[in-house]
Amino acid sequence: MYPRAINILAALAKLTICLMITSLISSQIRYPGLAAQETEPRSNSPFFERYSDWPEDLKIQGTLLVAESIEGLKPFLAELNRSPSKPKQWVVVGPHKLSQMMLGDPGIESTDTSATASSAIASLERLTWTQKLDAVPEPDPQSMLLVCDDRLAHEIPDEFWSSAADTMRRYLAIGATVGFIGPASVAMGKTYNKPDPESHQNAPKLAQGLGLFPDAWIHFTDQGDCEATLCQAMQADARTVLIGISKDSAMVLQGRKGTVYGPGAATAWVPAHEHLPEASQRIETRGAKNRNAPENFLLDWTQWRRQAIERTLEIFPPAERQIPNVPNGTLIIVGGGGMPSGLMQRFVDLAGGEQARLVYVPCSEDDDMSSDTRLLELWKQMGAKSCSLVHTKNRQVANEDQRFLEPLEQATGIWFGGGRQWNLADSYYGTKAHLLMKQVLTRGGVIGGSSAGASIQANYLARATPIENFRIMAPGYERGGLGFLNGVAIDQHFTQRRRQKDLRSLVETYPQMLGIGIDETTAILVQQSTAEILGPGTVTFQWHDESSRQIGEFIGSQGQQFDLASRMEVAQPPEKTEILKTKTPTDP
Repeated sequence: MYPRAINILAALAKLTICLMITSLISSQIRYPGLAAQETEPRSNSPFFERYSDWPEDLKIQGTLLVAESIEGLKPFLAELNRSPSKPKQWVVVGPHKLSQMMLGDPGIESTDTSATASSAIASLERLTWTQKLDAVPEPDPQSMLLVCDDRLAHEIPDEFWSSAADTMRRYLAIGATVGFIGPASVAMGKTYNKPDPESHQNAPKLAQGLGLFPDAWIHFTDQGDCEATLCQAMQADARTVLIGISKDSAMVLQGRKGTVYGPGAATAWVPAHEHLPEASQRIETRGAKNRNAPENFLLDWTQWRRQAIERTLEIFPPAERQIPNVPNGTLIIVGGGGMPSGLMQRFVDLAGGEQARLVYVPCSEDDDMSSDTRLLELWKQMGAKSCSLVHTKNRQVANEDQRFLEPLEQATGIWFGGGRQWNLADSYYGTKAHLLMKQVLTRGGVIGGSSAGASIQANYLARATPIENFRIMAPGYERGGLGFLNGVAIDQHFTQRRRQKDLRSLVETYPQMLGIGIDETTAILVQQSTAEILGPGTVTFQWHDESSRQIGEFIGSQGQQFDLASRMEVAQPPEKTEILKTKTPTDP
């Protein structure tokens, strides 16, 4: 009796183990880009970044407009009429009453625009008005589709929403302008508040939106603020941004940039969550009073989506101090504004000299950088065996496209170009390409970069605000460094742009971090935990001294070395010190 029971239990245990193994294999097949980063605990794995920590679609194609009423639309149309790139074709879908209010001509029913006196449409090549979505013409990049409806979102039949979503997506996909005018425009977001007549406390009841305005919870208010009841109902793990829009204005999302047209305002808001406080940004129409302060009239929607995602993740930077260390390979980190003499040749030599397989990764917001081949030509002149350029603004390509990934699989050296470092985070953070970049170091190769290509090498991404770059700390992008060197934040153009106070403020905010500020035409070469200074400028290291509770600082110059782990200068042998005294400042 008992032996049989034991055999049955043993068989069940084997079956359970088999099912677990099958499930694990299945999950790695379904999510190949995540398999490598889920095989070890995050604290122990050299590749701990996750693809899901970043929005996959960084921007929308085309332009999306939402307004609660025709009155809210008029300021946008007035501005559009002054634009040299205004749409040449309008397609208006909706009831006759709303359409005539917008077009200003109750008798307009055809494509002939000569009868209308409206200057906003007088220059159109074609105007179409219809009450049926299936009568909408094929989209054109220079067209504008406006859907008008005076019903609430939950009053509109599902079949209309399905047809409207398909039509609007087709227009957006080719770069056209799409607008929804009416109370139901709240459904353009990820979710919206659906009135519940049975609720006595007026508590929000959420409904799923169309998602054309990605990760947004849209609502309209008199002042363009965020209603307290919605803020209280919003869950931090929803990865959603609450955005309040004035009823007398229009909100426009173009690519990833959000603007307001009209006398009102708009406010983006995310809730507090454990280690993060609530955050908000209020913008108004650009005018004479705020034209020199972009953050007062422009918001970067990708950064706000990142802030929402950040509220679902573990604390960053890690609360405990990390030891900056490059176990294998070499990092070359240049402060921008030129290269120390002979440094690029040293990069090629470290990558294998004549056997070097080099990859250049530009830093740009442009989709196409294929003509940026000057560095490749220089490498060829230096005798490198293979020289490639990889660039994408599509995270799926960086995660799945084998042709794109192939040069990185064999690379012995990678160089990151200058620009705005958030571009590199957007394209590569948590992708298969990111994993392959780290594996270059694991194989003993070299990674280098200048300016933005310097900052991106740290795990903390300094000065990554997409709207200007005056602030060293950028909520939503702090996690965006590619993490070749942990426990540090790197700033560049350091003394030339007087960034000393910025670095100090970062170290005061995050005392576990080591701040590194690198001058132009100056670099550090990092192997293990030792940073060697190269070039005519200086490199500033700042950290929180636990014993004195003060900010420690070391400013080094050509030939000096600094231990990133102990936060101390590396003593030079006497004979080497004498040699350094005879060198010129630009000697490598």
